[in-house]
Amino acid sequence: MASRKKSQGKDGKQQPFELYLMRHGVAADQDDSGSFDDAKRPLTPEGKLKLRAIARGLEVAGADLQWIVSSPLKRAVETAEIIAAELAPGAAVDQCEALAPGMLTAQKLISFLSQHAERSSVLAVGHEPSLSDLAWDLMGASPRGNLAFRKGGCCLITFDKFPPQSPGLLNWWLTPRLLRKLGAP
Repeated sequence: MASRKKSQGKDGKQQPFELYLMRHGVAADQDDSGSFDDAKRPLTPEGKLKLRAIARGLEVAGADLQWIVSSPLKRAVETAEIIAAELAPGAAVDQCEALAPGMLTAQKLISFLSQHAERSSVLAVGHEPSLSDLAWDLMGASPRGNLAFRKGGCCLITFDKFPPQSPGLLNWWLTPRLLRKLGAP
């Protein structure tokens, strides 16, 4: 893994690494041709609208993203693009194979994120059930908890440094409904 440049605040202390985990938005049951290809399912118009409101909620929650990475599946890519456009137009946006369904492990994601270790605030967009399992793993907890990501739901896990040497701290785990309410005018 690459070594992390220490991001320092005004007080000279190393800033924590912020990892936001988000499930993709509401997607169509089938693609436009009427066939079912899971990788090509787009977001629904309602799903896109809800994600714009969720992005405003993330802004109210204090998200200041430097990098957005998503699963290569269409619904996750579209989710990442909407969040970037609404919340973080200057953030880099990339796809990460490790975020695809059935591929996700903490080690694979950390390895991918190490490519740009200087980025200290990252949003990863993925799928259930592997996303909630990842969150529990990053916090050093059992995946038997009752928390799961609803479509558009997000959590923030912080670490003292990157790459993480100890379990992360769950700052918040918000439902999409609550995020939309936070961002309501």
